[in-house]
Amino acid sequence: MKHIKLRVNLPLPLPLPLPLLLPLLLLTTHLPAQEVFQKTYDHFFTDRANAVEVLPNGNMVLVGATGLQNSSQQNLQVVMLNEMGEKLWSKTYSNGQRTEAMDIMRTSDGNLLVVFDAFNNSGEAKASWMKISPQDGSVVWSRRALPSSRLPKISRLQDGYLLTGDFVISSTDRDAMAVKINENGDVVWYKIFGEPGYEQLGECWQDPFGFIHCSGYHIETNESQGIYARFSATGDMPGPIQRYSIGSNTDLLSHISPLENDGLLFAGNSQGFNDGNARAWTLTTDRSGNLKTSYTYGIDNKHIGVTDLITLPGDQFLLSLGRPAPSGTPAILIKINAQNDMLWQNTYKGDGTGNILWQVKPHDDGFATVGTSTSGSQTNFFLAKTDNEGKAGDCCPTASGLKRETVTPEQTAFVPEETIGFSAQNAILTVADASVIANTICLPIEVDFEIADSTLCPGECTQITLLDNIVGVSYSLNIEGAEPDPVIPGRICHTDGGNIVVTRKGSFNGCEIKLSKSVEIGSKEDIFPNAFTPNGDGANDVFRPVFPCEVVFSNLRVFSRWGELVFETDEPLTGWDGRINGLDAASDVYVWRVEYEAIRAGTQLQFVEKGDVTLLR
Repeated sequence: MKHIKLRVNLPLPLPLPLPLLLPLLLLTTHLPAQEVFQKTYDHFFTDRANAVEVLPNGNMVLVGATGLQNSSQQNLQVVMLNEMGEKLWSKTYSNGQRTEAMDIMRTSDGNLLVVFDAFNNSGEAKASWMKISPQDGSVVWSRRALPSSRLPKISRLQDGYLLTGDFVISSTDRDAMAVKINENGDVVWYKIFGEPGYEQLGECWQDPFGFIHCSGYHIETNESQGIYARFSATGDMPGPIQRYSIGSNTDLLSHISPLENDGLLFAGNSQGFNDGNARAWTLTTDRSGNLKTSYTYGIDNKHIGVTDLITLPGDQFLLSLGRPAPSGTPAILIKINAQNDMLWQNTYKGDGTGNILWQVKPHDDGFATVGTSTSGSQTNFFLAKTDNEGKAGDCCPTASGLKRETVTPEQTAFVPEETIGFSAQNAILTVADASVIANTICLPIEVDFEIADSTLCPGECTQITLLDNIVGVSYSLNIEGAEPDPVIPGRICHTDGGNIVVTRKGSFNGCEIKLSKSVEIGSKEDIFPNAFTPNGDGANDVFRPVFPCEVVFSNLRVFSRWGELVFETDEPLTGWDGRINGLDAASDVYVWRVEYEAIRAGTQLQFVEKGDVTLLR
């Protein structure tokens, strides 16, 4: 049979009379590969990407969590992508309760170290870490802390890894915690320290002399301060903890990076200004923690905080900004220098109304940054692969509108109390393959449409309704297996093949989104009644199969319970009227068999069906 593929480029509404629809041009099935892009990845209803690692071959590993809607079950998820963001493999990891990956790092032996939260039956968080293979996601080993604790950050050391977070002392008291592990996941040393309240250690950096410098924060009632802690290579603390606060605000420091002048750059967020909104916060110190400069970066009526910080050549730095908040916090990357000058700033838009970036890593000449994109109540993994100026397409991102201000923090110090009693044990995780649906995005170009019917008979017609037409967006419609009706706008009629595929594409300044929907041909279910009442009332008087679509051949035979043939016909529209040799047949159960040929999905197929029917009088 002839197969027709028709491409229609039109202004909306559609369609125009048939002569104006030419010339015909087939759209390709996949968008061409791009060096930069923005994508979301959907597995279940709730998907959150918290961290990314870039491998030497350009592959990217996304880690986070996935869960069903309104379900307490949540599994850790790891997705391996190639450099174009296409899935290579995807796995979920479960311990029977809730798990969520928080950070990932490539290890010196080429595997992947993942830290994650694991919860017991009482809902207590148990700091956990595992090593997995980048080839298939298989678990090399897995560890789980015995006491209640969280270790959401990994920092590389000269001879191992430092996991940092907090340790639960009581329901109102948590101490900062650092745990050094080796390549086998064993605890080398740990340090738990703090004062009454809530402390947490963030990111750390080890200098060439072996000293470990860490960011963090201390929370008291209605107030918090950023903190700076130092350790020796063996976990000793050579001096007091430094605290930094902007007045009585809520101040947090979660990231740290070295400066070329032997200083340190800290980053986090501060809240409590007159407008009530949080702002990204950076400060610089010397290696002893003495304050040098301090700045905030804000957007009117938006909550902003630093979610990650990486060091670039030339004493430059890249920061990801965002913060979960009802105000619709934007997902932002900014590049700054050691003087805190903004060299560029970009805002990224996912496939929904709420977006946040949690981590960023260098990738070739650009960057890979991940987070979460929210559409309604559903969330998906969000990945932007950018060039060295943060661009991920001609039309996205857009300028962020950040404003920098100088602030003067207060600096104090305290000598913390230390706690002992941390240990870990081997843990068993259940690993399963996980599907991932990828969606390429740029701007929120609406391409949805409706098709009146999901199935048609060969030659039938249906109606297309376009739901949105964004001003300035170029729209095109590709129709395979059907032709537009030249008289009725939006009506298409089947011409060939086993289904109709309608694809709508929207393009704007180099960004494209497309959506395809199919109408199956000849797949309507044939119906075989199980009873009939031949009483002459015009309702259900005849037994015959009901074929929604035309059949090529049909033979129906009806037998009595003793195997006697009581009726036979080769006409699909003719049925048994309940008579045998002109006389009313008795009320009973009769057996039928029908053989027929019909077109299904563009192919003529043979069918044999049989069953029984009850004659009721």
